[in-house]
Amino acid sequence: MRHWTSTKGSFANGSTVWRRNHLHIWGAAFTVCFLMFVVMITPVYIVPLTNKVIRLDDLKITGPILSMACADGIPAHDVFKIDASRQSTRMSANVSGLGKTMRITLNDNLLRRGSPEEIQEVMGHEMGHYVLNHIPNSLIFFLVVIVTGFSLLRWGLSATLARWGNSWGIRGVTDIAVLPLVFFFVLTPVLNAYTRTQELEADMYGLNASRQPDGAAQGAIHLGEYRKMSPGPVEEGIFYDHPSGRRRIYNAMRWKAENLQLFQTQLPKTEPQSTK
Repeated sequence: MRHWTSTKGSFANGSTVWRRNHLHIWGAAFTVCFLMFVVMITPVYIVPLTNKVIRLDDLKITGPILSMACADGIPAHDVFKIDASRQSTRMSANVSGLGKTMRITLNDNLLRRGSPEEIQEVMGHEMGHYVLNHIPNSLIFFLVVIVTGFSLLRWGLSATLARWGNSWGIRGVTDIAVLPLVFFFVLTPVLNAYTRTQELEADMYGLNASRQPDGAAQGAIHLGEYRKMSPGPVEEGIFYDHPSGRRRIYNAMRWKAENLQLFQTQLPKTEPQSTK
């Protein structure tokens, strides 16, 4: 009986130690499941709590957007508007949700300030995120980053804190004071590079879907109201989660230069005059 009690206690202690040493795995799994749930319910249940969402009926706006969605295989039948001007002047749109909660939404700032070409290109960009499966891919990426990254960081931090932890005032890897060291110095460049790559892919998808390079340039200029247009390569590589405005305008004009035949006016053909 004493042996069984001892064995049971050893197993319980070992299980507790295993859970403590693998908290990052459980945390990653919970985080991904929670994010999936939030992504699904946000368009229908969360956004209306803070903003008014209405269906757009202007065919001049919705017609090109729904046509583009149909061509891209997006099962959308309506376009919605959100009154984001209550919070800021930023222009934005999204194709959000999963399955039956999927919605195409643009905010009133974009409708008020954007040209038809800009609106179409912005929506093409957002459709790119949807068609290229950026949301599911991001969930998988974050799972890998959390599990792999924190496993390596735990190993590295244990050695680092054993040497300098006392002088830094950090007791161990479970000390909340270690979070700034992890997120600001290690994960920020990695996450920004991944997001920036997805944004660049969506930019190119939007250009090919909408064929509105001038609209893309206009959008980049508007985004320059709250983002630095031309950061240095190191600054952009570490701190930017979107391509810079300068890079986006360059890409749009390069696309236009390679597709000039789409914008050249077709001159009417004239029959050669015969001379008598």
